Amino acid sequence: MSVEKPENLVELFENSVAEHGPREYIGTKNAAGVYEWITYAQAGKRVDDLRAGLAAEGLEKGDTVGIIANNRVEWAIAAFATYGLGCRFVPMYEAELPSTWQYIIKDSGIAALFVSKQEILDKVEAFRDKVPGLKKIFLIEGEGPGSMAALEALGRENPVPSVKPDSPDQIAVLIYTSGTTGEPKGVL
Repeated sequence: MSVEKPENLVELFENSVAEHGPREYIGTKNAAGVYEWITYAQAGKRVDDLRAGLAAEGLEKGDTVGIIANNRVEWAIAAFATYGLGCRFVPMYEAELPSTWQYIIKDSGIAALFVSKQEILDKVEAFRDKVPGLKKIFLIEGEGPGSMAALEALGRENPVPSVKPDSPDQIAVLIYTSGTTGEPKGVL
């Protein structure tokens, strides 16, 4: 089977950044209901910095990175940074039960986890001893040690190139089902 370029999510994103750099990419409504946009170039820089920050924290190709957050800019940044490191990405929503997060974190082997806010972090910390594979947790909303912002700053100081998938069989994302007939199931 022949696949045309770009043939993977890493190249697709990087090509889009190169081609559309100054154009608006993702918009978020502010408190007044007005969209505030980031450009492809701004998103690309954040992805590069976050990817390098994850690498500086010891993550490498084949590891699993998770996120517990509702839809937001940082969700996309974390996903593309993860893909570019050759890692798998596992999304979870804030509305899920902590027991579901615990199951998914353990089942998928998440080594690093992004959480949206302190309330979510507190819930994860309550079961952290039951998921020994979870090495790092990063807070999206916040500054200072352990935050996504600090991880991006670390990456700015220690850049690394992206890793392209070496096989079409390499897993980009594991999405877990709702588990209506038992425990959630991971879908590649």
